[in-house]
Amino acid sequence: MALRNRIAVTNAINQENVRNVKSTTATSIQTKRAALGEIGNKVNTLKGVEAKGQSLLLSKVQKKPIVNQHQKLADKVTEKPRVQIVKPVLKNLTSTTNNVISNPPQIKKEVESFSSDLLAVEDIDEEDKENPMLVSIYSNNIYAYLRTLEKQFPVEKDFLAGQEVSPKMRGVLIDWLVDVHQQFHLMQETLYLTVAIIDRFLQSYRSIDRKRLQLVGVAAMFIASKYEEMYSPDISDFVYITDNAYTKAEILQMEILIIRTLDYSLGRPLPLHFLRRYSKAGKALPLHHTMAKYFLEQCLVTYEMCHYPPSLIAAAAMYLAFFVIGTNDADENKSIWTNTLVHYSTYNKEDLIPVVRAIAGIIVNADKSKYQAVRKKYTLLKHMRISLRSELKSPTIAALGSVKLE
Repeated sequence: MALRNRIAVTNAINQENVRNVKSTTATSIQTKRAALGEIGNKVNTLKGVEAKGQSLLLSKVQKKPIVNQHQKLADKVTEKPRVQIVKPVLKNLTSTTNNVISNPPQIKKEVESFSSDLLAVEDIDEEDKENPMLVSIYSNNIYAYLRTLEKQFPVEKDFLAGQEVSPKMRGVLIDWLVDVHQQFHLMQETLYLTVAIIDRFLQSYRSIDRKRLQLVGVAAMFIASKYEEMYSPDISDFVYITDNAYTKAEILQMEILIIRTLDYSLGRPLPLHFLRRYSKAGKALPLHHTMAKYFLEQCLVTYEMCHYPPSLIAAAAMYLAFFVIGTNDADENKSIWTNTLVHYSTYNKEDLIPVVRAIAGIIVNADKSKYQAVRKKYTLLKHMRISLRSELKSPTIAALGSVKLE
């Protein structure tokens, strides 16, 4: 009996559970089907598919307006002339396409490194456009900026007038620094920058006596080596080179004084920067370039050449090198200073002739000069023994150097 009652109770409970499950599932399935049915009907009516119970409504109400709308749109399109719609669009398109086609050449002219109206001027940066290290796009802008800097930091003529330091004392100092530069195996830019720092400092700070002049030169080379060299000499090396005439503390104090006097501005361009550009523009040989460097270093020692701008004195040295050795051009009637050199140097032949004659006078008298450091330096084989060449003693350069400048 207990077993029967338990079975009966369980059957009753199971039946109730089944009823509850059926009721819930039925209700849930009915709601889902109703919702899905509405969505499906809407989608089907939009696509033109006839659903059950709605085919009459679709045929009477919905199908006719859709056909009428398409017909109306087709009639409107056929009624309007196509010319009125197409012509303005075609004009705008042609104008925009013409502008797009005409703009690229203008953009290229602004980006290109070479811009000149002279027909005989050659683009010397054409072969360097594929090399990003040479930044040929900005080369002309860079040299234009260097010309503004040389005007911003000039060296006046006769800047030693009224000072205890004389031009002869300055010449002795620079001649000694050329030897020091050679013993330390420093870069070429370091020597040029050293002389530029000395001249600018002596021009601004006018109370240097002869006892401290060598200290100024040592401190200037110490600054220049820090500025240009990857591994600059130690300060103890400069103390040794002066035979312990100055201590480390004195060199450091002079270094601070020079930098403050120059207002920390050491960016005055060097003649060597412009000379490399002119050698490229004139297609100079290594012999021309080395001879021009010999002329420039002789000018570093000479006090009368200090006031010339670096770009001008570099152009004059390049001109004189071409004049002495001859150009690399087969046409002998062609002028030395071509239109390409005029364009890139911004100097005409008439601007260079006075400076060329001054340099020629220095070279003619180089054997008799008291300052022999540069001449001995360029007797070495690595400098092509330029100072020993017979062309430097020819009658033409002697006649050119004998002319006195006004």
